[in-house]
Amino acid sequence: VAFNKLGNRGRKMIELTFLGTSSAFPTIKRNHSSIYVKLEDKRLLLDCGEGTQRQIRIAGLSPKIDYILLTHWHVDHMIGIVGLLESLAISDLPMPQIFGPDIKKSARMLLRAVNLNERVQINDIQLKREKEIIDLEKFKIFAFPVKHTVPCVGYKIVEKDKVKIKKEFLEKNNIKSGPHLRPLLEGKDIIYEGRKISAKEATEIQKGKSVVYLTDLRFDRKIANYIKNVDLLIIEATYRTELQKEAKEYYHLTIKDALTLAKMAMAKQVIITHISQRYENSEDYKNEVFSLAQEMGLNVQIAEDFMSVKVE
Repeated sequence: VAFNKLGNRGRKMIELTFLGTSSAFPTIKRNHSSIYVKLEDKRLLLDCGEGTQRQIRIAGLSPKIDYILLTHWHVDHMIGIVGLLESLAISDLPMPQIFGPDIKKSARMLLRAVNLNERVQINDIQLKREKEIIDLEKFKIFAFPVKHTVPCVGYKIVEKDKVKIKKEFLEKNNIKSGPHLRPLLEGKDIIYEGRKISAKEATEIQKGKSVVYLTDLRFDRKIANYIKNVDLLIIEATYRTELQKEAKEYYHLTIKDALTLAKMAMAKQVIITHISQRYENSEDYKNEVFSLAQEMGLNVQIAEDFMSVKVE
Protein backbone atom coordinates (compact mmCIF):
# COMPACT_ATOMS: atom_id res chain seq x y z
CA VAL A 1 0.00 0.00 0.00
CA ALA A 2 1.45 3.34 -1.00
CA PHE A 3 0.45 6.80 0.15
CA ASN A 4 0.68 9.96 -1.91
CA LYS A 5 -0.98 13.33 -2.16
CA LEU A 6 -3.51 14.05 -4.87
CA GLY A 7 -2.13 14.57 -8.34
CA ASN A 8 0.64 11.96 -8.02
CA ARG A 9 -1.10 8.92 -9.42
CA GLY A 10 0.37 6.25 -11.63
CA ARG A 11 -1.15 3.02 -12.92
CA LYS A 12 -2.57 0.97 -10.08
CA MET A 13 -5.18 -1.71 -9.41
CA ILE A 14 -7.15 -0.07 -6.60
CA GLU A 15 -7.14 3.72 -6.20
CA LEU A 16 -8.76 5.47 -3.26
CA THR A 17 -9.22 9.17 -2.55
CA PHE A 18 -10.51 10.32 0.83
CA LEU A 19 -13.18 12.95 0.21
CA GLY A 20 -14.32 13.25 3.82
CA THR A 21 -12.72 12.09 7.07
CA SER A 22 -14.74 13.79 9.83
CA SER A 23 -17.47 12.30 12.01
CA ALA A 24 -20.92 13.84 12.67
CA PHE A 25 -19.80 17.46 12.23
CA PRO A 26 -17.76 18.61 9.21
CA THR A 27 -14.87 20.92 10.06
CA ILE A 28 -12.71 23.42 8.19
CA LYS A 29 -10.24 20.63 7.36
CA ARG A 30 -12.49 17.58 7.23
CA ASN A 31 -15.69 16.94 5.25
CA HIS A 32 -18.39 14.37 6.02
CA SER A 33 -17.51 10.73 5.30
CA SER A 34 -16.87 9.57 1.75
CA ILE A 35 -14.15 7.66 -0.10
CA TYR A 36 -13.85 7.60 -3.90
CA VAL A 37 -12.67 4.22 -5.19
CA LYS A 38 -11.49 3.43 -8.71
CA LEU A 39 -11.38 -0.23 -9.73
CA GLU A 40 -9.99 -0.04 -13.25
CA ASP A 41 -13.01 1.10 -15.33
CA LYS A 42 -15.46 1.12 -12.40
CA ARG A 43 -15.89 3.93 -9.86
CA LEU A 44 -17.67 3.78 -6.55
CA LEU A 45 -18.22 5.80 -3.39
CA LEU A 46 -17.96 4.40 0.11
CA ASP A 47 -20.51 6.60 1.87
CA CYS A 48 -21.66 9.95 0.51
CA GLY A 49 -21.82 12.62 3.18
CA GLU A 50 -22.79 16.26 2.75
CA GLY A 51 -20.73 18.08 0.11
CA THR A 52 -19.33 14.93 -1.52
CA GLN A 53 -19.93 16.12 -5.10
CA ARG A 54 -18.00 19.33 -4.36
CA GLN A 55 -15.11 17.29 -2.98
CA ILE A 56 -15.12 15.21 -6.17
CA ARG A 57 -14.83 18.38 -8.23
CA ILE A 58 -12.05 19.84 -6.07
CA ALA A 59 -10.15 16.55 -6.34
CA GLY A 60 -10.47 16.60 -10.13
CA LEU A 61 -12.15 13.20 -10.22
CA SER A 62 -14.78 11.94 -12.66
CA PRO A 63 -18.40 12.44 -11.49
CA LYS A 64 -19.41 9.24 -13.30
CA ILE A 65 -20.09 6.86 -10.42
CA ASP A 66 -21.18 3.24 -10.94
CA TYR A 67 -21.99 2.32 -7.33
CA ILE A 68 -22.64 4.14 -4.05
CA LEU A 69 -22.12 1.87 -1.03
CA LEU A 70 -23.68 3.32 2.11
CA THR A 71 -22.65 1.86 5.44
CA HIS A 72 -25.90 3.06 7.07
CA TRP A 73 -28.70 5.60 6.82
CA HIS A 74 -27.34 8.41 8.99
CA VAL A 75 -27.27 11.92 7.53
CA ASP A 76 -23.51 12.43 7.79
CA HIS A 77 -22.99 9.32 5.63
CA MET A 78 -25.74 9.65 3.00
CA ILE A 79 -27.21 13.12 2.54
CA GLY A 80 -24.73 13.93 -0.25
CA ILE A 81 -26.50 11.54 -2.61
CA VAL A 82 -29.27 14.08 -3.29
CA GLY A 83 -27.05 16.78 -4.76
CA LEU A 84 -24.82 14.29 -6.55
CA LEU A 85 -27.72 12.48 -8.23
CA GLU A 86 -29.39 15.77 -9.20
CA SER A 87 -26.16 16.93 -10.88
CA LEU A 88 -25.86 13.64 -12.74
CA ALA A 89 -29.48 13.95 -13.90
CA ILE A 90 -28.98 17.52 -15.14
CA SER A 91 -25.80 16.42 -16.96
CA ASP A 92 -27.66 13.46 -18.49
CA LEU A 93 -25.12 11.03 -17.02
CA PRO A 94 -25.98 7.45 -15.98
CA MET A 95 -27.25 6.96 -12.44
CA PRO A 96 -25.24 4.81 -10.01
CA GLN A 97 -26.72 1.85 -8.19
CA ILE A 98 -27.07 2.47 -4.45
CA PHE A 99 -26.43 -0.25 -1.87
CA GLY A 100 -27.07 -0.09 1.87
CA PRO A 101 -28.56 -1.98 4.82
CA ASP A 102 -32.34 -1.68 5.08
CA ILE A 103 -32.35 1.66 3.22
CA LYS A 104 -34.84 1.14 0.39
CA LYS A 105 -37.92 2.67 2.02
CA SER A 106 -36.08 5.76 3.31
CA ALA A 107 -34.13 6.20 0.08
CA ARG A 108 -37.30 6.00 -2.03
CA MET A 109 -39.00 8.68 0.10
CA LEU A 110 -35.98 10.98 -0.18
CA LEU A 111 -35.53 10.55 -3.93
CA ARG A 112 -39.27 10.88 -4.57
CA ALA A 113 -39.14 14.32 -2.93
CA VAL A 114 -36.62 15.48 -5.55
CA ASN A 115 -38.17 13.62 -8.52
CA LEU A 116 -35.34 11.11 -8.87
CA ASN A 117 -37.03 8.02 -7.49
CA GLU A 118 -37.74 6.26 -10.80
CA ARG A 119 -34.22 6.75 -12.16
CA VAL A 120 -32.17 5.08 -9.41
CA GLN A 121 -31.75 1.40 -8.58
CA ILE A 122 -31.63 0.82 -4.82
CA ASN A 123 -30.34 -2.46 -3.43
CA ASP A 124 -31.23 -3.35 0.14
CA ILE A 125 -28.55 -5.31 1.98
CA GLN A 126 -30.06 -7.69 4.52
CA LEU A 127 -27.65 -10.11 6.11
CA LYS A 128 -26.55 -11.85 9.28
CA ARG A 129 -23.12 -12.81 8.00
CA GLU A 130 -20.73 -11.81 5.21
CA LYS A 131 -22.31 -11.74 1.75
CA GLU A 132 -21.07 -11.01 -1.77
CA ILE A 133 -23.00 -8.04 -3.21
CA ILE A 134 -21.11 -7.12 -6.42
CA ASP A 135 -19.13 -9.34 -8.81
CA LEU A 136 -16.95 -7.46 -11.32
CA GLU A 137 -14.51 -8.84 -13.88
CA LYS A 138 -11.48 -8.57 -11.58
CA PHE A 139 -13.00 -7.70 -8.21
CA LYS A 140 -15.65 -8.84 -5.76
CA ILE A 141 -17.28 -6.66 -3.10
CA PHE A 142 -18.64 -8.09 0.13
CA ALA A 143 -20.72 -6.64 2.95
CA PHE A 144 -20.81 -7.84 6.56
CA PRO A 145 -22.87 -6.75 9.59
CA VAL A 146 -21.60 -4.49 12.37
CA LYS A 147 -23.35 -3.13 15.47
CA HIS A 148 -24.56 0.47 15.38
CA THR A 149 -27.69 2.38 16.43
CA VAL A 150 -29.27 1.59 13.03
CA PRO A 151 -28.61 -1.27 10.57
CA CYS A 152 -24.98 -0.90 9.49
CA VAL A 153 -22.43 -2.83 7.44
CA GLY A 154 -18.74 -2.90 6.67
CA TYR A 155 -17.46 -3.36 3.12
CA LYS A 156 -14.63 -5.49 1.77
CA ILE A 157 -13.21 -5.07 -1.75
CA VAL A 158 -11.24 -8.09 -2.92
CA GLU A 159 -9.19 -8.40 -6.09
CA LYS A 160 -9.69 -11.84 -7.62
CA ASP A 161 -6.70 -14.18 -7.51
CA LYS A 162 -4.88 -14.53 -10.81
CA VAL A 163 -2.41 -16.92 -12.42
CA LYS A 164 1.11 -15.55 -12.91
CA ILE A 165 4.09 -16.97 -14.80
CA LYS A 166 7.15 -17.37 -12.56
CA LYS A 167 9.88 -15.03 -13.74
CA GLU A 168 12.56 -17.13 -12.05
CA PHE A 169 11.27 -20.25 -13.86
CA LEU A 170 11.70 -18.54 -17.23
CA GLU A 171 15.22 -17.40 -16.38
CA LYS A 172 16.27 -20.78 -15.03
CA ASN A 173 15.03 -22.59 -18.15
CA ASN A 174 16.14 -19.95 -20.70
CA ILE A 175 12.59 -19.25 -21.86
CA LYS A 176 11.80 -15.93 -23.53
CA SER A 177 8.66 -14.03 -22.59
CA GLY A 178 5.98 -13.52 -25.22
CA PRO A 179 2.47 -14.41 -26.39
CA HIS A 180 3.56 -18.02 -26.88
CA LEU A 181 3.36 -18.39 -23.08
CA ARG A 182 -0.30 -17.38 -22.86
CA PRO A 183 -1.63 -20.98 -22.79
CA LEU A 184 0.30 -21.50 -19.55
CA LEU A 185 -1.95 -18.92 -17.89
CA GLU A 186 -4.93 -21.04 -18.94
CA GLY A 187 -3.42 -24.13 -17.31
CA LYS A 188 -2.27 -25.68 -20.61
CA ASP A 189 1.18 -27.18 -21.14
CA ILE A 190 3.18 -25.93 -24.14
CA ILE A 191 6.06 -27.07 -26.31
CA TYR A 192 8.96 -24.59 -26.37
CA GLU A 193 11.98 -25.29 -28.59
CA GLY A 194 11.17 -28.98 -28.47
CA ARG A 195 10.74 -29.05 -24.70
CA LYS A 196 7.50 -29.63 -22.85
CA ILE A 197 6.79 -26.79 -20.42
CA SER A 198 4.40 -27.69 -17.61
CA ALA A 199 1.84 -25.05 -16.71
CA LYS A 200 1.82 -26.34 -13.14
CA GLU A 201 5.57 -25.80 -12.77
CA ALA A 202 5.74 -22.51 -14.70
CA THR A 203 2.90 -20.68 -12.98
CA GLU A 204 1.73 -19.67 -9.53
CA ILE A 205 -1.35 -18.11 -7.99
CA GLN A 206 -1.00 -14.43 -7.16
CA LYS A 207 -3.38 -13.63 -4.32
CA GLY A 208 -5.53 -10.57 -4.89
CA LYS A 209 -5.28 -7.45 -2.74
CA SER A 210 -8.03 -6.44 -0.34
CA VAL A 211 -9.44 -3.27 1.23
CA VAL A 212 -11.90 -3.05 4.14
CA TYR A 213 -13.96 0.01 5.13
CA LEU A 214 -15.31 0.01 8.69
CA THR A 215 -17.08 2.96 10.27
CA ASP A 216 -19.78 3.64 12.88
CA LEU A 217 -19.70 0.49 14.98
CA ARG A 218 -19.39 -0.74 18.52
CA PHE A 219 -16.29 -2.81 19.33
CA ASP A 220 -16.85 -6.53 18.74
CA ARG A 221 -14.05 -9.08 18.52
CA LYS A 222 -16.06 -11.15 16.04
CA ILE A 223 -15.48 -8.47 13.38
CA ALA A 224 -11.83 -9.53 13.14
CA ASN A 225 -13.02 -12.76 11.51
CA TYR A 226 -14.38 -10.79 8.52
CA ILE A 227 -11.19 -8.83 7.93
CA LYS A 228 -8.36 -11.33 8.50
CA ASN A 229 -5.08 -10.49 6.71
CA VAL A 230 -6.57 -7.49 4.89
CA ASP A 231 -4.02 -5.43 2.94
CA LEU A 232 -5.61 -2.09 3.83
CA LEU A 233 -8.00 -1.53 6.74
CA ILE A 234 -9.79 1.83 6.75
CA ILE A 235 -11.37 2.10 10.18
CA GLU A 236 -13.06 4.73 12.31
CA ALA A 237 -11.53 5.99 15.56
CA THR A 238 -14.02 8.66 16.55
CA TYR A 239 -12.76 9.06 20.10
CA ARG A 240 -9.56 8.98 22.10
CA THR A 241 -9.37 6.00 24.45
CA GLU A 242 -10.18 8.13 27.51
CA LEU A 243 -13.75 8.44 26.14
CA GLN A 244 -14.40 4.70 26.14
CA LYS A 245 -17.74 5.14 27.91
CA GLU A 246 -18.99 7.60 25.26
CA ALA A 247 -17.77 5.34 22.47
CA LYS A 248 -19.73 2.39 23.82
CA GLU A 249 -22.85 4.49 24.43
CA TYR A 250 -22.91 5.95 20.90
CA TYR A 251 -21.71 2.78 19.14
CA HIS A 252 -18.33 4.05 17.96
CA LEU A 253 -14.68 3.05 18.33
CA THR A 254 -11.88 4.61 20.29
CA ILE A 255 -8.32 4.67 18.97
CA LYS A 256 -7.49 1.63 21.10
CA ASP A 257 -10.60 -0.22 19.87
CA ALA A 258 -9.69 0.40 16.23
CA LEU A 259 -6.06 -0.63 16.58
CA THR A 260 -7.00 -3.69 18.64
CA LEU A 261 -9.24 -4.91 15.81
CA ALA A 262 -6.45 -4.17 13.32
CA LYS A 263 -4.00 -6.18 15.40
CA MET A 264 -6.42 -9.10 15.78
CA ALA A 265 -7.03 -9.09 12.01
CA MET A 266 -3.28 -8.85 11.25
CA ALA A 267 -4.00 -5.94 8.91
CA LYS A 268 -0.96 -5.02 6.83
CA GLN A 269 -1.82 -1.31 6.68
CA VAL A 270 -4.28 0.79 8.67
CA ILE A 271 -5.82 4.20 7.97
CA ILE A 272 -7.74 5.94 10.74
CA THR A 273 -10.77 8.04 9.72
CA HIS A 274 -14.12 9.42 11.02
CA ILE A 275 -12.41 11.69 13.54
CA SER A 276 -14.43 13.79 15.99
CA GLN A 277 -14.40 17.56 15.51
CA ARG A 278 -13.02 17.94 19.04
CA TYR A 279 -9.66 16.70 17.73
CA GLU A 280 -9.42 19.13 14.81
CA ASN A 281 -6.08 20.55 16.00
CA SER A 282 -5.22 17.95 18.63
CA GLU A 283 -1.65 16.74 18.88
CA ASP A 284 -2.76 14.45 21.71
CA TYR A 285 -4.99 12.50 19.29
CA LYS A 286 -2.12 12.01 16.83
CA ASN A 287 0.31 11.10 19.59
CA GLU A 288 -2.03 8.45 20.95
CA VAL A 289 -2.56 6.93 17.50
CA PHE A 290 1.14 6.64 16.70
CA SER A 291 2.17 5.64 20.22
CA LEU A 292 -0.32 2.76 20.31
CA ALA A 293 0.51 1.79 16.72
CA GLN A 294 4.19 1.49 17.61
CA GLU A 295 3.36 -0.47 20.76
CA MET A 296 1.20 -2.91 18.77
CA GLY A 297 3.57 -3.14 15.79
CA LEU A 298 1.08 -1.68 13.32
CA ASN A 299 1.64 0.43 10.19
CA VAL A 300 -0.84 3.27 10.68
CA GLN A 301 -1.73 6.55 8.99
CA ILE A 302 -4.35 9.16 9.90
CA ALA A 303 -6.55 10.04 6.92
CA GLU A 304 -6.76 13.58 5.57
CA ASP A 305 -9.25 14.95 3.06
CA PHE A 306 -7.89 14.52 -0.49
CA MET A 307 -5.26 12.00 0.54
CA SER A 308 -4.93 9.37 -2.18
CA VAL A 309 -3.89 5.77 -1.72
CA LYS A 310 -3.03 2.97 -4.09
CA VAL A 311 -3.17 -0.74 -3.36
CA GLU A 312 -1.17 -2.81 -5.81
